[in-house]
Amino acid sequence: MPALDLISTVLNLLIDTLRTHVQGVLVRNPGWESALADFQVESAWMIGAWDDVHKIAANEHHHGPSMVKARVLLAMRSDDLSLIEESLTRARVVLGTPIAASGTNGYRRAYDALVDLHMIHELELIHEVVRNLPPSSQGRKSAILTLSQILSARLDYTLPTFRIHVSLLSMRRTAFALR
Repeated sequence: MPALDLISTVLNLLIDTLRTHVQGVLVRNPGWESALADFQVESAWMIGAWDDVHKIAANEHHHGPSMVKARVLLAMRSDDLSLIEESLTRARVVLGTPIAASGTNGYRRAYDALVDLHMIHELELIHEVVRNLPPSSQGRKSAILTLSQILSARLDYTLPTFRIHVSLLSMRRTAFALR
């Protein structure tokens, strides 16, 4: 367990460093805001800076993958079912567009979009299970165990790369922390 704590601490330091770096770049180059918005919002949600996520996501001109995921997270955080459904639908449309555009031979070009859609589905899965946990401890344990098995299998379906797995696992951690 101490190794996991060390990894988590190092990851949080790296994320905080990214946030500080992006903020510094934006002070020197305010015109780069739209290019760095995805990095800015992703680093904010990873450390739980929800006021910053809300402020960044409020800019309707940003439509990158991380911005779309941030809006889903904010909707889930609000626990407004209609807003959640609307943000999930919008996310699927925005994140699925590169897949449709890449055509049948564009798997490599579409993989990032597939992973983004994978994350959106997992966010929805986690939110539904956590929101509808049974009152009994045995029922809760069973629901969490089933969810854990599903998430483990889904992780096995992805490319076994550090970039993909860290991204998915960070999103899961954020989803569980919403409740």
